[in-house]
Amino acid sequence: MSGDKKNINENNETELMELGKFYFLNNKYDEAIAEFKKVIVMNPNNAEAYYNIGLIKETNNDFDGAKKMYIKALNIDESYKSARERLNKLIGLEDE
Repeated sequence: MSGDKKNINENNETELMELGKFYFLNNKYDEAIAEFKKVIVMNPNNAEAYYNIGLIKETNNDFDGAKKMYIKALNIDESYKSARERLNKLIGLEDE
């Protein structure tokens, strides 16, 4: 029974991620963040959800918030190349 529950959670997590990305692509940032936060509640180790929230924060010029999200993603998955690149870009902006 627990195996079935895990599959349902994984499916829901995937669906929420897709819905969040859909909202993001359609400039519905608050809705997108809400979906990504639901993913994080289900799976606090979902680096992609933190990364996507970071992208939204960066889009909205919340660079400190974006950096925090990229760092959280990298704390979960230190090999997350996109998060590393975005974080380095933001840190580089500070140095200019």
